[in-house]
Amino acid sequence: MARSLAIAAYLAGLGSPGRPSNPTEQPPRPTGTIIWARCSHPDQLTAVETLDRKLAEDGDPVHVIATLLDWNPVFADRALPEPRGRPDIREFIAHWQPVMSVWVRGDLDPILLAEMRNANISTVFVDASAEGLEDVAGTWVPGAMRSLLSQFEAVFALDQNAADRLIQSGTPPETVLVTGAMEDCAPTLPCDESDRSEIAAAIGTRPVWLAAAASLDECKGIARAQQVASRRAHRLLLIFVPKHQVMASHIADELRRYGFNVALRSSEPEPSEITQVYVVDTDEELGLWYRIAPITYLGGTLDGGGCRDPFEVAALGSAVLYGPQVAPFQRHAARLNAAGASRLIRSASDLGPNVESLLSSEKTAQLAHAAWDVTSRGASVTNRIAAFIQLRLEELV
Repeated sequence: MARSLAIAAYLAGLGSPGRPSNPTEQPPRPTGTIIWARCSHPDQLTAVETLDRKLAEDGDPVHVIATLLDWNPVFADRALPEPRGRPDIREFIAHWQPVMSVWVRGDLDPILLAEMRNANISTVFVDASAEGLEDVAGTWVPGAMRSLLSQFEAVFALDQNAADRLIQSGTPPETVLVTGAMEDCAPTLPCDESDRSEIAAAIGTRPVWLAAAASLDECKGIARAQQVASRRAHRLLLIFVPKHQVMASHIADELRRYGFNVALRSSEPEPSEITQVYVVDTDEELGLWYRIAPITYLGGTLDGGGCRDPFEVAALGSAVLYGPQVAPFQRHAARLNAAGASRLIRSASDLGPNVESLLSSEKTAQLAHAAWDVTSRGASVTNRIAAFIQLRLEELV
């Protein structure tokens, strides 16, 4: 009862119950169990999407619905606006009927947490730190902060310092677990194993590199890189996967102007011994080519034309090269770069020398191993959080 009274006093001290209301028409609710992920920053969305995939792996109808504190339409296909004010929060809860909520870092909103509590929504705190606790309004009410922090059934702290500060602020010690950040991990792209075996056999011992999701405008830089790197390895094979499949024949024609023997996959199921550039104009997943090539350049990262997630490459054991234009995957690129798990190139003229230097299997293996370590560490934290949620859902649903 004391905890409930403290929360009531805390909320009363905030004055008017509603921040500016922003009612939003909700999309239809899917069948199954709903988990509400409350995000304070767009950077957290990819980690939440990773959690959603993990929870759905067993085939159970579990859906993670994300909301963003500062929403704008660019995130419309990934998150909903966070409901503001008690009436909107109640309407949101009534529509989605979440059985659990995942509070991802960020400030503690006492009104939102109180409405979750009133609706008997089980709540966990991930990527938890004490950052911003001193800015939460109403801390003059005795026991208010302890009441808020006691609402979380489990608190997954970023590090030991965060755990200590949260406990000092009133979080029950038995609910706190130091895990690190819930990392965002790209899904593992599929691959037809028979195709992989046939292509690998056709290539044999030839050195290979891949230009993934590259455009026609990048042909000049990629062609020159192939020329430079071929001086060291004359049997070097470039696999070119166009960003847009419809442009494959134009890309092949452009590369032939540089004197290369170019083959299209639709015409030749495997590259021959004389093929120097193999242009993929069929609809296989990139997962096949990431597994074939030990070195990958991410197309679009030099000209800002948009790129694939570098974690896709790293998770499949290919050393990744990219330019400075890696939006929207800046965090992934920064983590790989900080771990010495990738190569950042500043211009197209840097691509050839970097490919050439990575033709050493030892250097390629070093990058690939470091990249795998970055992606696997992030996955282990998310797996632990997903396992806790699944166990809790067995009790709630």
